[in-house]
Amino acid sequence: MDKISIAAPSNIALVKYWGMSNSQLTLPCAPSLSMTLKYCVSHCTVEPIPGARADQILWKPASGPLIPAEGDMRRGIENHLARLRRHLNYHVPLRIATSNNFPTGAGIASSASGFAAVALAFAQLCTGKTPAADLSLLARMSGSGSAARSIPGGYVLWPANATDLDSPAQRIATAAHWPLADLIAVVDSTPKPVSSLEGHRRAASSPFFNTRLGLLPDRLLRVRRAIEQRDFNTLAETVEQEAIELHIIAMTSLPPIFYWLPATLQVLAHVRKLRHDGLKVCATMDAGPNVHILCEATESEAVLAELKGSAAVQEWIIDGAGDGPTRLDQHLF
Repeated sequence: MDKISIAAPSNIALVKYWGMSNSQLTLPCAPSLSMTLKYCVSHCTVEPIPGARADQILWKPASGPLIPAEGDMRRGIENHLARLRRHLNYHVPLRIATSNNFPTGAGIASSASGFAAVALAFAQLCTGKTPAADLSLLARMSGSGSAARSIPGGYVLWPANATDLDSPAQRIATAAHWPLADLIAVVDSTPKPVSSLEGHRRAASSPFFNTRLGLLPDRLLRVRRAIEQRDFNTLAETVEQEAIELHIIAMTSLPPIFYWLPATLQVLAHVRKLRHDGLKVCATMDAGPNVHILCEATESEAVLAELKGSAAVQEWIIDGAGDGPTRLDQHLF
């Protein structure tokens, strides 16, 4: 059978997923809502290797050739493949390779895109079909709940049913409905010291965690309406509050987690000043030090021109709302 290659996008949560009600099943404590990105993607190539005694799991760094995956990355992919095999009843050994075109493990949701790409490539290989809706559930079972949101494309709610935390992700608006830009200020491209998975495990130890859960339904509704009505002012106010709150939970968990760096605060202060000066711009962050700066696509050049002089930023990644995974003709091996 031919090789299968899939590119699956990262996503930026506007209402955050932080804390699990069931860590074995990767069930969240509350729904989250994200914007699928367009250019930050994970590439996965798979092919069967009949007669082999084990899978070959490879990783392509940002520069350099393919190398054997090791450590947490290898274990994560092995566990993910085991779940996919049980679900789809496909047990032929595989050669599988993955790569990211953006910093890995640095708080830009590389695990979400990576595991989504693996799930989609595996399903395409063993079924020969366009994957069904339950692929968001399979992506979630990888241990990265955010991977569920990298499947549908556009603006995505997960779980779609707030009364059923086991329900799949669902697109609530297309990327074309509101083509927001995401200017990612990379202040540290190295892997963060505490993984998101560990952060989810610690979240409920924060004394403010239950207070946050009580605030989330109204906040989710406000962000969803802001997207539907393309109301940037409401979106900006709400997503910045939400991002800060996630980090408050992280910083007050036991033991505490400090993802912010001094450069993070410099970028956040610059964005606040720009909005005070009249630009339609806001900032959000996932679990990491890097800052996602959101604005309408028509404003992106003006916003970037104001921000690019910041000495705190190592690299700028220019991204925006995207349509979801794609099949590729280019393979990693």
